[in-house]
Amino acid sequence: IDSASWPLPTSDRGCEVLKKAFEFADSSDQAALVELFRGQVLNAAQCGNASRVLQKCAESMPADRLRFVFSELRGNACDIACHRHGWRVLEKLMLHCPSWQSGELVDELLNEVLQLSRHAFGNFAVQNVLKVGTMSQRRRVCDALLTDLQKLARHRVASHVVRCALSSGAEDDKRRLIDNLRADAEGLSDLAHHHCGSFVVREMRRELRKQHLRCRLGSGAFRLGRHGP
Repeated sequence: IDSASWPLPTSDRGCEVLKKAFEFADSSDQAALVELFRGQVLNAAQCGNASRVLQKCAESMPADRLRFVFSELRGNACDIACHRHGWRVLEKLMLHCPSWQSGELVDELLNEVLQLSRHAFGNFAVQNVLKVGTMSQRRRVCDALLTDLQKLARHRVASHVVRCALSSGAEDDKRRLIDNLRADAEGLSDLAHHHCGSFVVREMRRELRKQHLRCRLGSGAFRLGRHGP
């Protein structure tokens, strides 16, 4: 197996062989295997078999060995996020590589938050930003959601992103989302009876209960610290 073996990861058998190779090869051999993808990253990300090997690369290899992967994806992050195979590659890169390395790709995603949130595959990329992104990246997602929150909460796909923001966003961003949802009592009642929006309302209520519990625990700890048990 060498850099001239590009078709190998695109076949069923080749995919399985390479995935096993990444599990048992030493670091130098793994580095050589990664070179199979140089110049072919976009093709690999959109191929069912090759994308699975590329995911294995993201899980197994140190970040500095994957610089060319990010370089070849640059400018195509949104297209890859919306691809039925590509979104999983992007997910693995975001989960296993440091934010400084994935930052440019995430910035591309952040410019299209609303469009991606409504997409059957793209929504997972936005959810991953909310789960593992930096504080500023997660805030930018919430800022975008707030521009059309009521409609997004009722959308078949985007409602999952809103729920993720309520569960994984920063505390002040969660409060902003909740305040927006609660601002219109009639709209909130309608949302609670909507087939998608009802799940958003349930997540909001769970978050409110957690916030209330934290406040009670915090005030209890304050009293104990001040007056003793």
